Amino acid sequence: MGVAERREREKQHRREHAVEAAMEIYNEEGYYSITMDKIAERAEISRAALYLYFKNKDEIFISAIMAYMDYFCSLLSDVYDRRDAIKETLLEELWGCFIKFHENDPVAFDASMFFHQNEAVRNLSPDLRNMLYKAGSNAVAYQHKITDYGVSQGIFIDCNPRILAEVIWSAFLGIMQVERSKGQITGKTHINPTRDIALEVLARGIKKKHKEENN
Repeated sequence: MGVAERREREKQHRREHAVEAAMEIYNEEGYYSITMDKIAERAEISRAALYLYFKNKDEIFISAIMAYMDYFCSLLSDVYDRRDAIKETLLEELWGCFIKFHENDPVAFDASMFFHQNEAVRNLSPDLRNMLYKAGSNAVAYQHKITDYGVSQGIFIDCNPRILAEVIWSAFLGIMQVERSKGQITGKTHINPTRDIALEVLARGIKKKHKEENN
């Protein structure tokens, strides 16, 4: 390994440590308690070195979210690519993407939702805001393609596929938000059974086969 390559790997290693440190602090203390000093201390790098890699904590978080959203898009892309083979379980496969997206890294999931709030978005620089918008738009586009296919193939009820995609995603987000609040207040959650019931309810209302059987 050459000197330049070794230095680049070391740089990437420190960047990754900084991102991991920021997410750990976010999980423990919340976004507004985080400082660059805390991140540097947790990542065991100097404050000056941290500023070589990131301008501020927002840049660190958006970097983490971008990587996380890439993972989400890869899940959605896989479902779309297999759409013809999974027609009968298209809704379940899409719902499964959401579950994998959350379970892969619950902290990053929560952070990505935090930065889609109006106040948080307004406080970002235009460049970071555009990066976040682009990442979110890619995921939304894949969801639209999946629901559009479902409607056009008669798998889902005849409706606006874009709105349908929003309904399915909003149902999942609502469940996660409620369960997260319950966990913080009572220390108890019922994520798995709640998600299962929600999927069953959605399937009865969205899947054309279910609608026809019930009529």
